[in-house]
Amino acid sequence: MRLGLVGYTNKSSGIGLFIYELWKYLEADSILSINAGVKGQEVWTERQLTVNRPPNRGVIETYFKRFEPTHVLFMETPFSTSLYDLAEKYGVKTCGIPMHETFETGRMRPDLIICPCYEAWRKVGRDKLLFLPIGLELFPFKLRTGHDFVLNIGYGGPHDRRQSAKVVEAFGKISDSSACLIVNCQAQSLPFETNDERISIHMGSKPLPKDIYAEGDIALNVMAYGGYERPILESMASGMPCLTVNADPMNLFQHDADFLIDPTPWLIKSSQWVVNTWYNAVSVEDLVEKMRWLLTIDTEKYSRWARVQAVAQSWDGPIDYKSTWLEALESA
Repeated sequence: MRLGLVGYTNKSSGIGLFIYELWKYLEADSILSINAGVKGQEVWTERQLTVNRPPNRGVIETYFKRFEPTHVLFMETPFSTSLYDLAEKYGVKTCGIPMHETFETGRMRPDLIICPCYEAWRKVGRDKLLFLPIGLELFPFKLRTGHDFVLNIGYGGPHDRRQSAKVVEAFGKISDSSACLIVNCQAQSLPFETNDERISIHMGSKPLPKDIYAEGDIALNVMAYGGYERPILESMASGMPCLTVNADPMNLFQHDADFLIDPTPWLIKSSQWVVNTWYNAVSVEDLVEKMRWLLTIDTEKYSRWARVQAVAQSWDGPIDYKSTWLEALESA
């Protein structure tokens, strides 16, 4: 099998991080690199064709002729539906990893769909259910000893996907003057307002993944939904104990019940790009209770344990994820 990857070649976007790790750990032969605009683009191999987004039929055909992949794998989107019929023309098997909140059967039609979580499996109803590990290279361990909270906000999604407004409201109900909340926001504007001087806000993207986790001690990743909420594993790999939601896919990664909040789910039938997806709402009261407890924990102990959990769920850990993935791709 000669495996080709289709996606961003950067380490400042979610798709880019996934493509980097798939390229490294599956030892892919070539990459059709899609220009990610302001998120940047890197050259990782000589066997890489860099194209604008969306790629037209001509450049896709050039890629197939030049590098002759037998299989191509994309993350979240093929970037062009022409990929499917051109792959069929050249005898190339297409494999895709959907982000379940955007999944629509008619638009996602590769030869093999790999579902990285149960919610994706529920929607697809076929093909492979595979755990998607994390690579540890970009997330070095840092021992945490304090109690500063960290809230990372990405590019959003409808209905405040990170439930950041609730997190900020809950933090405001904590009277401890020494408490601190660090907010890293990639979006152009914040989904909340605050004048709490204990909250430190940093706007804009970070150049490297490890920069996101350089400051702070305890991650508050209470996502209401997500295609594959990798920031949970990233936080834990970086040594941050992580509070999250007791719902798929969030609870795939956090296995300690003390760090899980039971949600009240409601269904998003269709809103912007989110389709048929459960919104796992947490209450401000439950957040306050958990955050007060987190201010009392032995952070150093839980920091070490977070890393242990992340290692066990990594490409570098004891489970041979590589063989499982290669066998699945070859079955397309």
